[in-house]
Amino acid sequence: MRLLSFVPKSAVVGVLFATSAAAQTLTFSDQTLDSGLIALHQATPRLGMQFMTPGGAIGDFNGDSYPDVFTLGGSHGVDRLFINQGDGTFVENAAGWGVAATHAGSGAAAADFDGDGDVDIYVCSLGFTPALAGNANRLYQNNGDGTFTDIAQSAGVKDTLLPGRTQGDSFSPCWGDYDLDGDLDLAVAGWYGSNRLFQNDGDGTFTDVTAIIATDMSLVRGFTPTFQDINGDRYPELLWVADFYTSRLLINNGGASFTDVTVGAGVGLDSNGMGSTVGDFDGDGLMDWYASSRINQDGSSGSGNMLYINDGDETFTESSVAAGVNRGDWGWGTEAADFNHDGLLDLVATNGWDGSYFSVDPTRLFLNLGDQTFDDATQACLLEHTGQGRGLAILDAERDGDMDVVVFCNNEAIGYFENQLVGPDANWIKIMLDTSNRSDIAPHGYGTRVDLTINGITQTRYMDGGSSYLANSELVVHAGLGSAAQIDQIVVTWATGETTTLTDIPGNQHLIVESPSEACLADFAPPAGLLDFFDVAAFLAAFAAQDAQADLALPSGIFDFFDVAAYLTAFSAGCP
Repeated sequence: MRLLSFVPKSAVVGVLFATSAAAQTLTFSDQTLDSGLIALHQATPRLGMQFMTPGGAIGDFNGDSYPDVFTLGGSHGVDRLFINQGDGTFVENAAGWGVAATHAGSGAAAADFDGDGDVDIYVCSLGFTPALAGNANRLYQNNGDGTFTDIAQSAGVKDTLLPGRTQGDSFSPCWGDYDLDGDLDLAVAGWYGSNRLFQNDGDGTFTDVTAIIATDMSLVRGFTPTFQDINGDRYPELLWVADFYTSRLLINNGGASFTDVTVGAGVGLDSNGMGSTVGDFDGDGLMDWYASSRINQDGSSGSGNMLYINDGDETFTESSVAAGVNRGDWGWGTEAADFNHDGLLDLVATNGWDGSYFSVDPTRLFLNLGDQTFDDATQACLLEHTGQGRGLAILDAERDGDMDVVVFCNNEAIGYFENQLVGPDANWIKIMLDTSNRSDIAPHGYGTRVDLTINGITQTRYMDGGSSYLANSELVVHAGLGSAAQIDQIVVTWATGETTTLTDIPGNQHLIVESPSEACLADFAPPAGLLDFFDVAAFLAAFAAQDAQADLALPSGIFDFFDVAAYLTAFSAGCP
């Protein structure tokens, strides 16, 4: 289901400007040392492309509702796992959890891939030292008892190398349910072209299905893939950010294949695409795309960061210069969040390069002004970081409602910047999507759209796992409410097309929304629970239109006799 009625942009601007000018103050404070998030990346700079790493992953690994932090240590360091103590501090215990490895780690992504309720971690690597031969990718399965077990080999996701290559080149992984079968699939980007799409088989193993992407992914200098529904059919596209003008927009054809529509779609203009984040930046209900890239200080070389605004027809309009978010120096990790709680999605992007004037590039904060432009508020908000930033993630470490920033740095310590937003007009909501009662909706609600309406203005969020360059963010839906004490309506559109509608929801809370109980498969028409001629007619109409709701049998995306047979079987069984 897709909501089609949105307030015009001009109305959004008028309301939200009043909110953004209200009584609130946004500043960040470097709390790295005080929080205990002390982790050092150590690597031979030019060995195995490690100068472009590291990243990390955010996840609630021990199930206490507080986000924990996993970091990569490099070929001369060690990976770390920081467990959130619930009081603004963290305790490192990678050895106890079994993840204190030394390797040329690059990126990581956390998710519950096996649906058991515990958050797992996929870790990309450029290989072992000293030879750095082959991948050393890991799939840490959470045992639910404070330990992980690496099952990458048996799961079939340890090696992503192209034939003939010996040096690992896996960079960013990301999770998403591309076939909408309820379990999480895995995409892995490789700079030497070893880009991979793995289908989750549902039994702890994966199948390499890269061939269903109808383009030569070996030509893509991959850095960051993202699963995101950009056309409203619920099947998430793959937005693949890559180096040297090889970024790709891959349209999902009902879970059966992907079509490369980059040429003609107004994207792929980033000269050295590295990081990626997606969000509704202009308030029209469509998902826009921000890709970090490189630009010289004098503008003589490099495209700079690109802001692709969704036109609603699988095309985009690039507007980074007009929006004021183009100049990001040597861009890497980036994320979108409403940092000042004015109802508008802001951007943060980290930068850095070893040598020349890029060596002191600042991590930049761009605040959304509501008129399709952004203000570089880095200095005003005291976000002071000029290190060798690579991966970047956001989380609400203290569960106080605002989003903090973690920057993973090359051959340096990580940086943790606490959001210290204050003021009466800084209300918020965080939504956790609980899908434990459904096997056909992915854990944490991956692929779920959330529309929040306040005083006639709608904000749109989408759960895509927060994956960007080498890192993923906290698995929550977050929105700022400005001066509003409550939300008039929240419409949660699950990946199945079912909706959950909540009204008059108080702000400033951590809200858990459960997915609907298992629906009666044959119940296509009201009244609910009664199967009759009208349900059959509604199914046949959906089948003729090749609507995803009528795709009841495997393979997904193919509408044939088997879908009809599945419907008739369900109809005969009746509703519980």
